[in-house]
Amino acid sequence: VSARGTPRARPRGRAPRPPRPVDRMTAHGAGSAPVLIYDASCGFCRRWVGRLKRWDRRDRIRLLPLQDPGAPALAGCPRGELERAAHLVRPDGAVFAGAHAARELCAYLPGGWLPKACFAIPGIMPVAERAYAWVARRWGPVP
Repeated sequence: VSARGTPRARPRGRAPRPPRPVDRMTAHGAGSAPVLIYDASCGFCRRWVGRLKRWDRRDRIRLLPLQDPGAPALAGCPRGELERAAHLVRPDGAVFAGAHAARELCAYLPGGWLPKACFAIPGIMPVAERAYAWVARRWGPVP
């Protein structure tokens, strides 16, 4: 409506698009990269992150210590939950923890199709989750 109270003519062309919702990852600067949230106080975790950096030659995965203040908001869970397992936040916002995060991580690594195929063997994921929990209890952060 114009200042005189008459209806304005509708502009020609496409209708305006509605605003897109803010992507949690874009808001935190991750863009289209998956984010692995790990415990930087855990020696075992740091060693595996070092291996992951060498394997990820294309730098497709963003690494974020759970000690970063933005980590809980990015994963959408409290810090206490982040301390129990590594979390992977995919670009679409899906969040995976523990062995499920490891399985999803393979999609972004060169040659990752092979370990991901191993994770697809029936019955492997429950075994992988138990193994992950055992390692986390045994070699987790030192108090």
